[in-house]
Amino acid sequence: LIQDGYKEVTLLGQNIDAYGRDMVPKRKFSDLIRTIGSLDGLKRLRFVTSHPRYMSMGVIDAVAETPTACHAFHIPFQSGSNG
Repeated sequence: LIQDGYKEVTLLGQNIDAYGRDMVPKRKFSDLIRTIGSLDGLKRLRFVTSHPRYMSMGVIDAVAETPTACHAFHIPFQSGSNG
């Protein structure tokens, strides 16, 4: 994508930060952020949607340490009704 002139990548998934938990060996979403975020020519890296269950300090640290990662977290909050 970068070679084709794209400057921004958005990682999209229902629970994107659960990435790698089903792989053998297991992978971490924070490592994916760092790997993609370090690609030459990439200007911005975004991801949606984070699930509060899988949010970790590792993900927060990866965003803070990766210059191309946008400092925004899209975390859904849902409510329900018993009525």
